[in-house]
Amino acid sequence: MSWRRWGFLVALTLPLLGADWRALVSPGVLTKGHDEFAGNCDACHLVFDGVPDAKCLGCHTDVAGRIASLEGWHAQHQDQRCSTCHPDHRGSTFVGTTDEALLAFDHGATGFALRNAHARQKCDDCHGERKLDQLADGCALCHDDPHGSALGPDCGTCHVDTGFLDGLKRLVDHQTEMTGGHAGIGCDGCHTQGDHLKALVACSECHEEAHGGTVADCAQCHQVSGFKPAEFDHGPCTCAFPGKHQTVGCLECHADYKFTDTPILCGGCHEKDRKHEPLGECARCHTATSWSEGEFDHDTAKFKVEGAHLAVSCTQCHTEAGVFRGAPTACDGCHHDAGMEAHGDFGACERCHVVAGFAPSTFDHATTGFPLTGKHIDQPCQGCHAQKVQGYPK
Repeated sequence: MSWRRWGFLVALTLPLLGADWRALVSPGVLTKGHDEFAGNCDACHLVFDGVPDAKCLGCHTDVAGRIASLEGWHAQHQDQRCSTCHPDHRGSTFVGTTDEALLAFDHGATGFALRNAHARQKCDDCHGERKLDQLADGCALCHDDPHGSALGPDCGTCHVDTGFLDGLKRLVDHQTEMTGGHAGIGCDGCHTQGDHLKALVACSECHEEAHGGTVADCAQCHQVSGFKPAEFDHGPCTCAFPGKHQTVGCLECHADYKFTDTPILCGGCHEKDRKHEPLGECARCHTATSWSEGEFDHDTAKFKVEGAHLAVSCTQCHTEAGVFRGAPTACDGCHHDAGMEAHGDFGACERCHVVAGFAPSTFDHATTGFPLTGKHIDQPCQGCHAQKVQGYPK
């Protein structure tokens, strides 16, 4: 007889057997968690399609939610049928997961790796009757909290899994440096009633603001190992100045503890020190290393300083205190009296002299119609022109 005929006979016969016919074809007793579905095959099965995942996830909505959010172990194995790892009809004592699946399971994929004391626990020791989402509530679900919830639900903030009682984190593992003034503070000194358990805690949460309400991070200037003196590194800052600026007190530049928008041009702080008429930015003439030694580029004033002028101080040309503009640029503006005493008025000094060296004269005698030749070449001017008159005789 063909299988089609056998199937037809079975289909006709089973209803005649009454409600117990399902028990006759059941492959075994359901696991304890599914015993409410005993005799109701349609709750999990589809005819000729086994146990589809949709049936499982229709009841296990917590797992379905994590898969939809691409979270956890099951989301990484959507290509496998639920029944591959979680078969049924293996008796009421069956844990619901095959031994092969338990061995292959990576607990670290849940975000909670099993190490040390946890690695020695059986699944039921932690899970038991609890649903997976219940285990996200923290350590207190399995461990009694001796702090009465005052330190929050995350025991891992202070404890490590090598041993709950003797496994307190070391001070060197602390996110905030526990040296200097922090070294002698016990846990309760900072974490009373569960305060300051964040990964990074701002200094101002424990220390009173001492700088007029500035919002700058204390760590920019202060170190835990020694709160004083402040050691702000101006190097990467645009106001990095050499010389005396390195030893001046903070408030000399940052009045009223204002650390932002501090002027970086000399005039922003030294306007009161100006000893002369306004000439623009101080750096045109002065340097940050020496206020008294000027470094003005005289070429920018359309009067090139060279030769003997290089050894002349500013005040010898700029005689009026604090005034630099309007100084004469022609030689006789400074040397008129010396010229008259030496030889009288012969017009512009540069006819006979150069800035590089005032003497000897560079006058070209050939321009007079009387070139100097022979022994005349070595004669000083006064050798022939003994008298100081207005224009030597031709």
